Amino acid sequence: MRIKRPINHAKRVGRTANLVIFLGILSIILSTLALTISQELAKRGYGLGYIAIGLVMIGFGYGIRYRYKYCLYLAIMLFTVITGNLILKFSIHHTTYLILRLTLCGLASFRLIQSASSMRVLIATNTFPEKYNRYMEFFLRRRRI
Repeated sequence: MRIKRPINHAKRVGRTANLVIFLGILSIILSTLALTISQELAKRGYGLGYIAIGLVMIGFGYGIRYRYKYCLYLAIMLFTVITGNLILKFSIHHTTYLILRLTLCGLASFRLIQSASSMRVLIATNTFPEKYNRYMEFFLRRRRI
């Protein structure tokens, strides 16, 4: 039988912020590739619009990291609208690429909604989300060796 560990609110909100920042960076990279190299990505809808959305995602991610609850709520709205848009596109065009995008946006929406209560606890206790990034720690540790 597994023992439930208590929820670490700072870690939950920090991981959610990292996810939003990662998806924003991924959106910008794919849009840049669509504008410069890949016509296939341009056909899938990437372009200047998704660069703007990616920048907004990164801004919301850093807003969440610095405990702005309105950035969290706006990020929830953004990702649920994108998820709804992808559900509509998937109902018209059944492709595995849309399933992948829908899964990522749905996961981000779910994690954002989960972290809303944790954000309230962080604001009430006047603590900030963890800025821990295990990937950066891996690279920094490797560099020291």
